[in-house]
Amino acid sequence: MPPTIEHLVVLMLENRSFDHMLGYLKSPNYPIDGLDGTQANIDSAGIEVLTTNDADYAGDYNPDPGHDFLDVNEQIFGNSDASPGLAPPMSGFVKNYGRKTSKAAKSHNVMKCFKPEKIPVLTTLARQFAVCDRWFSSVPGPTLPNRAYAHAATSIGHVDMTINWWKESKTIYELLDEHNKDARIYFHDSSMAQTFGGLMDKQDRFFGTGIEDFFDACKNNTLPAYSFVEPRYNASTNGDPVAASDQHPDHDVFEGETLIKDVYNAVRSNPKVWNNTILVVVYDEHGGLYDHVMPPVAMSPDGKPSVNPSFAFDRLGVRVPAIVISPYIEAGTIDSTVYDHASLAATARKLFVPNWQNIFLTERDRNANTFDGLLTRDTPRKAGEVDISGKHNAAVVGHPLTLAQRAEAQAAAPLTDHQKVMVQNTAELDKTLPAGLRSGMDPMAIRTQQQASDFHAQVNANIREAAASRKTGAAAP
Repeated sequence: MPPTIEHLVVLMLENRSFDHMLGYLKSPNYPIDGLDGTQANIDSAGIEVLTTNDADYAGDYNPDPGHDFLDVNEQIFGNSDASPGLAPPMSGFVKNYGRKTSKAAKSHNVMKCFKPEKIPVLTTLARQFAVCDRWFSSVPGPTLPNRAYAHAATSIGHVDMTINWWKESKTIYELLDEHNKDARIYFHDSSMAQTFGGLMDKQDRFFGTGIEDFFDACKNNTLPAYSFVEPRYNASTNGDPVAASDQHPDHDVFEGETLIKDVYNAVRSNPKVWNNTILVVVYDEHGGLYDHVMPPVAMSPDGKPSVNPSFAFDRLGVRVPAIVISPYIEAGTIDSTVYDHASLAATARKLFVPNWQNIFLTERDRNANTFDGLLTRDTPRKAGEVDISGKHNAAVVGHPLTLAQRAEAQAAAPLTDHQKVMVQNTAELDKTLPAGLRSGMDPMAIRTQQQASDFHAQVNANIREAAASRKTGAAAP
């Protein structure tokens, strides 16, 4: 049997469906529930649109495909009130995007999927470890409620992108802390979890000071029991250029490939970490991009329904890419167990909490399937057995833009709805700081990714200064 797992690491990226990223990995020798090129939707002109494997790193999804609750209803059922009617399941993706673009031809882009060799980091890890082809987003809706499920196994009755409603939720970080297990979120520029009520005033306990803290913890074998890694959401050209790595359309997918590579390499670089860690790479929701698998029914986490729009949290969202990585997993493992983001808390509880069956956050994680059973080897595979760096380096040669060019274009771009909400989150944090440490920046004046990046950086630096003052007992400015 595998040794006791000491670390669970989760990297959660943004807004891509399973079929979009991994569907074309399907083959006779690798029979995942993916694509064979016959899957189709109908556009507004009645033309059949088949899936294709010509998705590009960036440029396909401007404007951003719809992924709010009513958009997802239409994508799944063919109509926004979620009644199947005459339309077959998963039939409304193209028509829904057509209303966003006002161009029938451009609406076909939501059927574009990646050729496996174009995203070799993700697809190699999928083939070499365990791919989960029944991992669904927790809510048929946008980012914030789905990330709330990742942290707290509930969105307490919300399917929207308004802020502050999660303050009353208890998170997996607090639950683990109560059982003397460290848990930490490592982020680049921002995290919606910063404004959870139980985490807000303990930023120094539950949050790293930056992504470099994660890499250092891997190197020094000081990882906490549970780590949640966030991508970069905004580009910046201040200092060394950095592009967004979240893969949120229409951000460059290659940047996310780089982040996945870096996180994987950090874990496997230290044998003491590699041999005692499960790494999960997963996406928060599908981002309006096509998937052919109908979401299953689900259990309400807490009996709190959404009133407007009406939703009882009795079905899951659209399927997302998910890969479970460990040296105790056989290459080529295909797992068709139903998971959603509450499985993260369920597995963390099982690994690290005594009497875990009776200690849980909500009914959703209490009943969620855990993925620790994928570790079936008695002896670990060697850390160097699966090397993705060479394939990644080969792929970058074919990228039409340099990192500096990608960063410059993104930094000047206007904010998406998601980025605007993240600015609001940081503004809430800014208000909690002592008067002398508040940024003085007007969040309503922030229009570009560069401005957002600067705002997040300033407020987070001030949070760290306030935490340092508390530790030393010095008066805050």
